[in-house]
Amino acid sequence: MKKDLPKVYANPIDKEIRNNSDVFYGSATEERSDRSINVYEKINQIFASPHHVYKSNVLIKTKNGPIKTTIVGKSGNFLLALNGDKINMLDIVDIERI
Repeated sequence: MKKDLPKVYANPIDKEIRNNSDVFYGSATEERSDRSINVYEKINQIFASPHHVYKSNVLIKTKNGPIKTTIVGKSGNFLLALNGDKINMLDIVDIERI
């Protein structure tokens, strides 16, 4: 039981094809990506995490020194602490959840 395949039209190629090219890139200096997460992204990650239900214990490093507090929200450009303090986000250098 041998069946023949159907005929296929093959268009003849009568010109030179130049659809491949060689591209090289070299650099004498090593490029590093030191993109650290900025403070606003860290704050948003803390509030979006599943561990943050109402409040989160954090260590905030500011220009004036570290603050260990419990944050409950943010309003405008301030973080709101459970004890009633307002911490300006512009003064924050780093923040981490503890």
